[in-house]
Amino acid sequence: MTSEEPTRAQWSSREDRENQPPMPGSMYTKHSTYSTSKHPTTHTRTSYMPSKSSQHHHPASSSHHNHHRKRSDATKRYAIEDFRQAFARKGMDLDTSNKLGRGKYSKVYKAFDRNNNRVVAVKAIDTQELTTDVKMKFLPRELSCWRKLKNPFVVGLHAQYEAQSMIFLTMEYGSQGDLLRYVQEHGGIHEQKAGLFMSQLIRGLQFMHSINIAHRDIKLENIILFDNCVKLSDFGFVRKMDESALSSTFCGSKSYSAPELLRGIVYNPFLSDVWSLGVVGFVMVTNRMPFDEKKPNNVIVELQRNRQYVIPHSVFLSTSCISSFESMMAFDTRNRPTSTDCLALPWITPHIVMDRHSGLVNQKLSD
Repeated sequence: MTSEEPTRAQWSSREDRENQPPMPGSMYTKHSTYSTSKHPTTHTRTSYMPSKSSQHHHPASSSHHNHHRKRSDATKRYAIEDFRQAFARKGMDLDTSNKLGRGKYSKVYKAFDRNNNRVVAVKAIDTQELTTDVKMKFLPRELSCWRKLKNPFVVGLHAQYEAQSMIFLTMEYGSQGDLLRYVQEHGGIHEQKAGLFMSQLIRGLQFMHSINIAHRDIKLENIILFDNCVKLSDFGFVRKMDESALSSTFCGSKSYSAPELLRGIVYNPFLSDVWSLGVVGFVMVTNRMPFDEKKPNNVIVELQRNRQYVIPHSVFLSTSCISSFESMMAFDTRNRPTSTDCLALPWITPHIVMDRHSGLVNQKLSD
């Protein structure tokens, strides 16, 4: 054991002890997000995670060398390789040769859980890199809400481990990657398969909303593909709140943001989730974003108000498909369906019925 390896006494864990069947996924790709409550009309393209420029600490001079060596391990930077033996003692073989994905404050790796005979994804977070806001508000909120999310269409959290300054989250592993990569590699998805995906995502979202948890950052890269379904992931902006409460934290990704967020007014996060999922549906079948995020917010809002997006001539979509995502992208929130209402949309309902009666959910993605 090297001096850098965490000892047994330094390693603690919080296992998910719910009696749930193991379901092999995770959040892999972190793209641009923003979060601000101070300047709601100016949506900066930044994450709630700090920039890399603030990651490292060095002693002021060589004269402090001896003092630096005596400092607490809490100030030491650790590499993921330092924890492989600790994971092995937990019955997990951590693969550090390949990253599944990375964010500004986390990296995701693959591991094999020998105790449960399953592949898992491991999200590694160095708490020394977090801002106070993230450490005290966003991360605790994410972990608290995520433990409550037990649904076939939401990526499940298996366990939380802590060692030194690191937090490790083991979660379901989706071998097919995220939906953004899938669309980039395969192009637009056929309306029928996209409708199946949407029916699963709406059920996952409806479950979250039923326990008063809003996602607030739905986008293609936060949706993970498994062999037989898709699941919502990445809960960094989740919030538990009353159904009628309004949010003033303007977060998420501009391309998927509802008009009320771009206008900088307080908003119902449950209905803004529905808008974002409507955008996901549009992108899946058209292979293009409905609105250009490079345009100013006020211009995008007018495009949203007038439904000025383009469906390529080469893409044939049924009326039920178009009317469904247009309903979810209703400009006026009073006309926008809730996630429960979305279950009755004409593009969605047939797939839910088929799932129940013919086991369509068990079809492989390649079918």
